[in-house]
Parts: sequence; C-alpha cells; structure tokens
Amino acid sequence: MRIDVVTLFPGMFGSVLGSSILERAAKPVANPADPGDVRAPVASYHLHDPRAFTTDKHGKVDQSPYGGGPGMVLQCQPVFDCVAAAEAQQPELKATRIVLTPKGVPLTQPLAEELAVQPRLLLIAGHYEGFDQRLLDELEPMEVSIGDYVLTGGELPAMVLIDSVVRLLPGVLGKAGSHHADSFSPGSANDAGQRLLDHPHYTRPPAWRGRGVPPVLMSGDHAKIAAWRKQQALELTQARRPDLLSPAKKAPASLDQASPADSAGPLAVVALRDAMPADADAIDALLRAAFPSDAEAKLVRALRDAGDLPIELVAELDGRVVGHLGFSPVTIDPQADGGFSNPRFRALALAPLAVHPEAQRRGIGKALTRLGLRSCGDANLAAVFVLGDPAYYGPLGFEPADPHGFTNPFHQGDAFRVRFLNDTEPTRGTIGYAPAFAALED
Repeated sequence: MRIDVVTLFPGMFGSVLGSSILERAAKPVANPADPGDVRAPVASYHLHDPRAFTTDKHGKVDQSPYGGGPGMVLQCQPVFDCVAAAEAQQPELKATRIVLTPKGVPLTQPLAEELAVQPRLLLIAGHYEGFDQRLLDELEPMEVSIGDYVLTGGELPAMVLIDSVVRLLPGVLGKAGSHHADSFSPGSANDAGQRLLDHPHYTRPPAWRGRGVPPVLMSGDHAKIAAWRKQQALELTQARRPDLLSPAKKAPASLDQASPADSAGPLAVVALRDAMPADADAIDALLRAAFPSDAEAKLVRALRDAGDLPIELVAELDGRVVGHLGFSPVTIDPQADGGFSNPRFRALALAPLAVHPEAQRRGIGKALTRLGLRSCGDANLAAVFVLGDPAYYGPLGFEPADPHGFTNPFHQGDAFRVRFLNDTEPTRGTIGYAPAFAALED
C-alpha cells in the first residue's frame, strides 16, 4: 500500500513512521528460518508540503476568511497542486483521498478494515480553520474524524489513521491474524454480530501485589476459557460502552428467520447474544413457560450453579428474553468390548433448548442452535450430543449416535444424536452427562 500525506508539517511524521510496527511495514523483512525468504515492504510513506506549490512570494498558503471571523483558512491552489503532484508520482495507483477533519465520519474499526484493502491512500491534513470549501468540492475526498474534539491540525489524526490501517495489512504484525479478536474487530463479535471490547488479559507471574490470575485461565479447559473470555468481553462492553449493545446495533436473527407465511406473527428484530448473570431470572421464567414442568428450569439452574454451562446463549426480542440454549460437559466411558480412548476428543451436551410459546415458529430455536454450534467449533470441541426430536435436529446436522458406538443412560434409538464438529476420531462408549441432568428424572 502506498500512503501519501499532504501536510504543512512533514517533520512531525518522522518518529512515528520510523518506529515500531509502522517502520517494519515499510522495510523488507527476512524470515529467520530462511534468510533467503525476504518479505517485501507492504507499505510506503510519502510526505508532501503544500508550501512547495504556493505562488505567494512569502510562502503563505493561508488567508483570512471572507465574512470575517478569527483564524486563517487554507487556500485552494497550493493544496490542490500539491495533491495533483503527489498523485502524478504513481498515476497507475488510484488514490483514495481522505481529509482529516472534526466534521468527518468517525474512524471506526470497520472503516479501517475497508481502507486496508485499498492500494493507495492520500491523506490531507488541514490546519488553522481548515480548507476553503471549494477545494473540498473539487477534490471530493472522504472526510474522516478521529473523535468529537478539535486539534490544532490534521497531522495527529493522519498518524492515527495510518496506524489503524497499516497494522491490518498482511504480514505486518508478528503473528498473522492477531488483530482479528481486538476490540471492535470481527473476532470480538458476539452471536448477535455486535463487536465488543476485548476481554482482560493476564500473564506471568501468577500472583502480583496480592492479585491473582483467574483460575479458569490456568485450568487447561479451553471451552471454559473461551466461555469466560466471551462473558468478560460482554460484561466489560455493557459497563463501559453500552452503546455498542444498543438496539440500533443489534443484528437480526436472520440465519434462520421464518418467512411471513410460516410465522405465527409479524417478523421482528431478534438479538442473539451470550447470556449474562442478570438474565438468570428471565431464563428461569422462560423455561417454566416453555415446558410443562419445572424440571428444565431446575436443570439449567443446577448446571449454572455448578459452573457446567460454559456456553449459554439467549434470544432477546424487544428487551425480553424469548429463547435460551446452553451446553454442558459430558464424559465418555469407553465400552469394555471395543473402541479406544482419545483424550483429544472433547464434547458438550446441548441442554434443553427453549423458545417462549409466544415467539415460536420464527426460527429462533434453530438460529440459537446454529450459533451455539459455531461457538462450540470456535472452542475447538469435537462433538455435541443431544437428546431430541430427529425431525428437528436432523436438518441441523445431528446424526443417530448409536451407529457411531455411543450409548446413554436416558434414551435409546434415534432420540440420542451427535454432531461432529471436526475430524478428531471419537471414543466409543457410554455418554455421561453432568450430574444435574438427573433433575430431568424428577
């Protein structure tokens, strides 16, 4: 990527562009394992001073504003000629023109992602009271702001934009894809598609000034670690940036939204998200409304109290919890007459799936299940087991478990099903559910 900057103060950029990640992006980098394997620079920086293009004998590029008022305004001619000269240096690369101004659209992570796939950016940093409007009308640039405040010039915002974009270019960061799960990034999104703040991070030593590391992070249980991180990200976002979870930013449950002809009521926006501790009472009420007895409500409560719901999702409609899905750990005891044990084979059981009677036949249950399975896959699980209707779970990829050599203490036949999430070879044997599942027999 070529990055041009039109600025009255090019000296401000040297230490920023010549340091750390931005410097490395502009240099060839050799592979330590193979010195002959050299990565070409992925970015180049070019600074252009409009003062070199002014016709004023004193080198002025600004004048007082028509209509009066404080401050000075940058003139059209020197900036326009500077932009034209910069673009002429490599005309085959079409430049995306960007003016840094408080009046612009906010610089967000999605915008940075869009800019990172452009071959060339040309950033125009204003100063004083800004540009003559006729220049902006002629150049038709994108106008970008880094926040709701005013700085003395556009140089610092230009550096911020460069940093946010260049770090996304392939090969710039030490580990490919390490930016994927950053705050506001695609990997931070919850199951409703809302991009969240990043979860807390910890490293050695395990204790510092009387403060320890959360035990789950040292448990080795990757499913519980993934669930903890998702929950922490959600709670942190709720506390510090609730606007990111506002209804206007919630994604509809369109993965499996029913058509109007099949729906029991009008279509509405349904948010799918991770369950939070504050949802406990609403989930309990939902389960009691969705099932004829309170066995399922007791089960979910017992699983949660025991810490056996590493993945728990809810569907929310108009601020009301109308759907719930949880996953609990299972154990697999190999049969004595055959099979083998594989410690890499890790699995969860799909706890009771519930949709409120008033919100059924809208695809909410299937959407919850699909997103739950995706969460299981992200946690590197091998399989999910379920006791359920073959007609319902079959289209979701669940197969009869018996042909694969699995048995269970609750049901026999097709009601006991399995969905494999990766190609890890399974351990045949008896499936043992979390102890709380005994509540179903009450």
